[in-house]
Amino acid sequence: MITKLEKIKPLLQRKVFNNKTYLYSQIIKNERLKRNMTLEEMAKGICSVSYLCKVEKNVIEPEESYIRAIFEKVNLDYDKVGKNIMEDGVKKMLHHYLNRNYAGIEELYLRIDEGVFNSFNHLVKAMHFLIKKEYREFREAIKTLDKIKDTLLRDDLGVLVFLVVEYYIQTYQFLEAYEHLQYLHDEEFECRELNWLIHEQHFRVGLNLGRYPMAMNHYLELMKDINIGYPMKKQAVFKLMLLSLKAEEYFEEVKEEVQDFRVEDEDYDYFLEVAYWKLVILLKGKNYLISFERIVENKLHQDIRFVALLVYAADNINDESYKKRAVKIAEEFAYQETDAFLYKLIRFFVLKMTSDKPHLVVDYLKYNLLPVRYTSHHHLLSRAYEEYYLSYLCKSSKYKEAVNFLTKQKSG
Repeated sequence: MITKLEKIKPLLQRKVFNNKTYLYSQIIKNERLKRNMTLEEMAKGICSVSYLCKVEKNVIEPEESYIRAIFEKVNLDYDKVGKNIMEDGVKKMLHHYLNRNYAGIEELYLRIDEGVFNSFNHLVKAMHFLIKKEYREFREAIKTLDKIKDTLLRDDLGVLVFLVVEYYIQTYQFLEAYEHLQYLHDEEFECRELNWLIHEQHFRVGLNLGRYPMAMNHYLELMKDINIGYPMKKQAVFKLMLLSLKAEEYFEEVKEEVQDFRVEDEDYDYFLEVAYWKLVILLKGKNYLISFERIVENKLHQDIRFVALLVYAADNINDESYKKRAVKIAEEFAYQETDAFLYKLIRFFVLKMTSDKPHLVVDYLKYNLLPVRYTSHHHLLSRAYEEYYLSYLCKSSKYKEAVNFLTKQKSG
């Protein structure tokens, strides 16, 4: 999604002008690319190509006469530059996102003035599309920003990468997220909310990819006393996520820590996050029946994440009635285009519970899940289909394939 990703580090380390110059750079480059004009065509009759190139890269302070001439050439109003920027718009957006105030982001989005182009408004647009899961529009917004990334101020470049990583996390593409995060490693930005959100991403990605030292390091960074203002709710959820790791081997110990964990809050997203990770802990302790009943009783299966946990639990319950209920719920769920990966996982469990022909399940895996094995990953369910496929290979005496599969699994 971000082209020439290797350019991010040098761009973060360069010095740029933090006055109207960067706005000229963004506007001119965006307008030129939008019109499919070459540097030569844009510069013709106004300045040299090398001069325009430096203007676009924001490495010189251009003379006003040149900027006015370029603006006139593409019918832009020079006097409107910067007039449609929302004060602290990006910082407010990040603060809202950190605190799950999506209504606040919606309000910022509705205030966008589509006059002269600026990256700040475009970053708010991208965030709006991301929280709405309008991924096609999100990718288009990122594509525009990617083309002018060498004109962005340092923090705004960090926000661009953050948004792309957040998209990959939302769509379970944790390896892509990890690759992008390498370019933000050890970077410190002026906006503290941006720093906190990037630490969160490192934690989530590390947890899902089994890179536990990475996850723990960033968890400890977030929990430092100096992080005054960091949401307590986030701290609580991350603690549950860490306990889910411990639950596999020390369930009884974790159970005691979790059983008194109560959520009395009007924040429904927070309630769902807590409920989700408490269920993951129960499932890792092999409490399949209790997990199933809690999902159904609390009507949590209206969220696809819980449908996935439901079919996983039902598959491990030795009772056909539970399997039938889970299959019915899964088949009646109104899936969205954005649910693609979880839908594939759910279909695997549904097929496994309803088909008496293992080769059909294996064929499904070969064409739907194994091809995305290294790009999309679920911390609990991916292991289930991998173990099923490995078991099938061994039962079919395909030992060489099984060894290759297991070797790639461990190296991945």
